[in-house]
Amino acid sequence: MIIFVCDAFVEQYTGGAELTTQAIIDASSYPVMRVLSNKVTPELMSQHSDSYWVFGNFSNLAPQCIVYAIKNLDYSIIEYDYKFCKYRSIKKHKKIENVCNCHNERIGKMVSTFLAKSKLNFWMSQKQLDTYKEIFPFLKGNNVVLSSVFSESTLEHLVHLNLSIKKKKIKKEKWLILDSPSWIKGRDVAVHYAKHNNLDYELVWGLSYPQMLLKLAEAKGIIFLPLAADTCPRFVIEAKMLGCDLILNEDVQHKNEPWFDNPRSTYEYLSTRADFFWDKIEKIASKNLGFSVPEKNTDSHIKLIVPFYNAGAWLKNCIDSLKKQANTNFECIMIDDMSTDNSVKIAKKH
Repeated sequence: MIIFVCDAFVEQYTGGAELTTQAIIDASSYPVMRVLSNKVTPELMSQHSDSYWVFGNFSNLAPQCIVYAIKNLDYSIIEYDYKFCKYRSIKKHKKIENVCNCHNERIGKMVSTFLAKSKLNFWMSQKQLDTYKEIFPFLKGNNVVLSSVFSESTLEHLVHLNLSIKKKKIKKEKWLILDSPSWIKGRDVAVHYAKHNNLDYELVWGLSYPQMLLKLAEAKGIIFLPLAADTCPRFVIEAKMLGCDLILNEDVQHKNEPWFDNPRSTYEYLSTRADFFWDKIEKIASKNLGFSVPEKNTDSHIKLIVPFYNAGAWLKNCIDSLKKQANTNFECIMIDDMSTDNSVKIAKKH
């Protein structure tokens, strides 16, 4: 059992962290339980101490639960922002109180210990990870950059929507600015930039996810100038994949990473992230999942033959299941019986 703990899931709030968490959960081949952080108790943790725990945003997690997890649980953390700071943002804290010394205070010490005792921490960008390592040098090898995670269906929708808009040639000359109430998102700075440069702009907020994607697909570009570190904003990624021009600043922390160079590289990279997460979890949580990872040089070799015909609806799950086997020393031969659907394409892709 894998237990995800978050302050909110997509049912409570459709934000970037929540969408990433749900995309990860949807890609799981293992039983998953979701628990809101304010509902977690030491008693619940004790009841499921043999499970593997994954903590996303955990600001509502009681301190005694963090202490219990550190001492008793096998777990990972997906760090979406900067939770060692009481404002979850160093710049915001300095803006309000002129200084941020949270790393030396109780909250910073507790969060950094929570991260240090984690079997593996997942980060949204290299800049975010580098910031943490600079402040907490003892965070050494148990860290990997995950980035935002998109479901396969969302990625395919973004590709098809972009192609459709290009074909119809209905791109507009309008720039989009997030009308977010969050200080960090920098709405007023973006508006000032648009006015100063005589750009036709539109403030967007409160739209459904499909409506927002359509707006992006039709727009010339986005102006997104956050006032503090934004670790891997989905709004920017979606705009990139939908062919928008981007006006960004250095607080968009993933913007210079190689995978973000062009829409194709972005798609190819993002299509691997859910599997990347689960591959890592399998290796570090094998005992919690009920199997042991065999030695790489095992002598036991298995040949698997999978014939299929028009199995497009099930083939990916079949392949994913095969990949999850404890014994990795096997060869799989897939035989197509002249399928007329997309089975062969799925088999080659996965």
